[in-house]
Amino acid sequence: MRTNSLHPTLVNLVALLATLALLASACGGGDDDNSGPSETDDSAGDDSDGDDTGDDDAGTAVTPTVAPVPEEDVDPDAIVTGGTLRVALEAESDGLNPVANNFAQSAYMVGFALMEPLAYYDEAGNWFPWLAESFTRVEGTNSWQIKLREGILFHDGSELDADDLVAGFEAQLADPVISLAVGPSYPAENAVEKLDTYTVQFNLIRPSAHFPTAVTAQLGMVVSSEYIAAAAADASLNQSPVGTGPFRLVSRTQDDVTIVERNPDYWRGADTVHLDRVEFHVHTDTAVAADLVAAGDLDVVISSNADAILTMREADGVVTIENLLGAENDIMLNTRAVPFDDIRARQALTFSADRESYAALISQGTSPLADSMFHPDLIWNNPAVVQEGNQPELAQPLVDAYCADLAENCSDGKINMELQYSGPSVLQTRIADLLSAGWEPFFNITIEELPQDQHIVDVITGAYNVVTWRQFGAVDPVTEVIWLECATAEGFLTINWVRVCDEDRDALLFEQRATADLDRRVEIWHEIQQSIHDTYSYIFMTHANWTMGLSESVRNICGQEGPDGVVLFCNNGGVTFLHGVWLSE
Repeated sequence: MRTNSLHPTLVNLVALLATLALLASACGGGDDDNSGPSETDDSAGDDSDGDDTGDDDAGTAVTPTVAPVPEEDVDPDAIVTGGTLRVALEAESDGLNPVANNFAQSAYMVGFALMEPLAYYDEAGNWFPWLAESFTRVEGTNSWQIKLREGILFHDGSELDADDLVAGFEAQLADPVISLAVGPSYPAENAVEKLDTYTVQFNLIRPSAHFPTAVTAQLGMVVSSEYIAAAAADASLNQSPVGTGPFRLVSRTQDDVTIVERNPDYWRGADTVHLDRVEFHVHTDTAVAADLVAAGDLDVVISSNADAILTMREADGVVTIENLLGAENDIMLNTRAVPFDDIRARQALTFSADRESYAALISQGTSPLADSMFHPDLIWNNPAVVQEGNQPELAQPLVDAYCADLAENCSDGKINMELQYSGPSVLQTRIADLLSAGWEPFFNITIEELPQDQHIVDVITGAYNVVTWRQFGAVDPVTEVIWLECATAEGFLTINWVRVCDEDRDALLFEQRATADLDRRVEIWHEIQQSIHDTYSYIFMTHANWTMGLSESVRNICGQEGPDGVVLFCNNGGVTFLHGVWLSE
């Protein structure tokens, strides 16, 4: 299992991973176009004048909120202003520039303090405008217009306007990896247009009823156009973004600590930010970080590590908020590399995978077994899809048949394969040993431990057989298209990691993107889950448990508000905002 902390040498590689509502979905997650109904199938959230503010998007929540979320009555008279919040990060980012660096869980924690998205999710999982004032579908086209709120200032004193949106989008299109996600949804020419000082039009190739979800994560985080140009000329500036956020950067020592302070010129009012400072400390062993929270030396740690979760659950004075809906621990098979270009090899690996031991010994009861990319509590889950495993008796006939036909890929009656993971990591080594024990009767396994940067490069370039991974878990699965469509499975660099192209599945992916009919979308995702299962390209292990551990002095981490008083989705795959948090005395 890899963590969601990525340090790829290819620029910005998996900005895409943890939540990734890329503009291609339009378009999470680290561990990661359209042939549906016509553009006249408008969102149920559109106002009669076509101005979709997001307040009524689809008319209902598309996903349950995280559980449990502590109920906390916020007494305005009890709010304490001031103090320093100490937050543990499970890893470091290669930078904080949203158009040039990777944004996995740890980068989002720092990033959302300094920058803000164009849209985000409310507590029920519906999108709403943040930096945007409104989102409007252009009647008779596939285009959407974003109108920005006026008077929002960047940390350098300049005003947010349409030029900043255009510069950011063009930088994404120019990036060799991000463009793989963004490009398939847009024409080669006239992809984006500035209409006036505060309005930008995005011209999609195919219809989308859910475009605002695409700008709820990294690709919706806005930095100034002047900063984008300066950072392109001086890469050191990637460490100090110029955003609009509630905090501004004080100092940053990579792989150690990043310090931010309250922004006195915050556009929503400095009084909406309660903390003086936030310190983000890198602790790659989150079990150690959990001990520090329990001892009072840190205030917040967010982790999916079972050892850390158990420590935090049992510690006096620590409150835990757990989310099993925000990602899946899985195994990925490269369907275009020997031996797993043959479905018999993929099936044999699947049947002999020891999922039960993984859940017992790795997750230690903190994360239940998974059958697909959706937790059973989610409306998208197809209960008819069952992940095979712990059936070694079914593997041997498949291995025998494979080796009879392709003896050059076998030795001593076993299929030759490589298992790759990132390290050094005690936990990931433990996982590799556990998996190998189940596979060894049928496979000759070469284990390769690589630094995370090379590990990720190998996955993107297809230089792997099998990897352990963490993926999926977006608030709205419309943003998962990028990992599954044919357009991102081709070429030397791909972000359809397993490299499966299925045109019938593409048609379903694009139909669910284009329609606002929730019942039909649920039906489609049931079909897509079956399609994924039938390729034997993923082995789902457990639902990752993103757990926030908080000292009792930390108040209001759930219940924070976005613009216009919208209560925010809490613990979104291990990511949360901090502007509304305070420390009790």
